[in-house]
Amino acid sequence: MSFWERYSWEKVRSKIASLPGRLGFEEGDKLKFFGLALDLKTGAIYDDILDRYLTPKEAIGTYFILSLYAETKMDVGESGELISLSRQMCPFVHCPNLRRNISAVEKIFGRDPQMLYTVAKPFDFKPVDIGDAAIKVYTLPRVPIVLAIWAGEEGLPPSSEILFDKSAPYYLSEETSAACEAALGLARALTARLILKLAKDMKMDISSVEFGGSGYVCAD
Repeated sequence: MSFWERYSWEKVRSKIASLPGRLGFEEGDKLKFFGLALDLKTGAIYDDILDRYLTPKEAIGTYFILSLYAETKMDVGESGELISLSRQMCPFVHCPNLRRNISAVEKIFGRDPQMLYTVAKPFDFKPVDIGDAAIKVYTLPRVPIVLAIWAGEEGLPPSSEILFDKSAPYYLSEETSAACEAALGLARALTARLILKLAKDMKMDISSVEFGGSGYVCAD
């Protein structure tokens, strides 16, 4: 059975349907998180930030992450300690699509880091005192991501860092590989959606920007 079959709506709907009223989700017939709204009757997911429904593969990537989240055994809460996605959480996992997104984010926001705050408004972010600009976005009610941007200096290009709260693995999976896939997918979705939101607001031709897409897992 392929990944796309294993995490189809039919396979995981009962697990995801257990989330209302748990792990920070409100009661109701929709799960609202990360600027998304998932209809628990149909499985359709609407992106309120990009004003479109997720594609079938984007939706299945999201179901994968939500099904892992639903398996959380202990609601430990945020630790307040940040860990690097690439250096601590998933140091041996490579995600080319996310890497392309990060390169695009550094190129776009490295020229004007403060622009990150304008583009990220629909994500209901919190500013963080890291780098030249940094945002904290709750990708799931208990899983925030911090994206920090440095403008760079003479001879040094712009750079960025993606950080998770140290508690993230408790909520994503006890299996390291699954937790990494979920974390990388959430980071990929955040970075791509920031790029796409900027392109939409500025009426940019997105085909001129090389990035790795907005899927919720590493592969498409």
